[in-house]
Amino acid sequence: MSDLAAARRARTSVADANAAFRAELVTEYMQVLRSGVWSDELRLLAEARRYDAANPDDSVPLYDELHAIALFGTSEGVAA
Repeated sequence: MSDLAAARRARTSVADANAAFRAELVTEYMQVLRSGVWSDELRLLAEARRYDAANPDDSVPLYDELHAIALFGTSEGVAA
């Protein structure tokens, strides 16, 4: 690991890491919805449930966020 990467990791909080994970999972989920591969969708929903179980204090469960995307799309203000 480079010194720059080590310094960046030292400044990364758990909240930052959780936000990054959520953003990556949401992005991947939207790609999977477009691809139509149902098994990948189930895999990501299961991952969201595991995340929610490990992080019960989050204001909006990740599973609910993914479910809202599946139901209502990603129009601005839909999943706010």
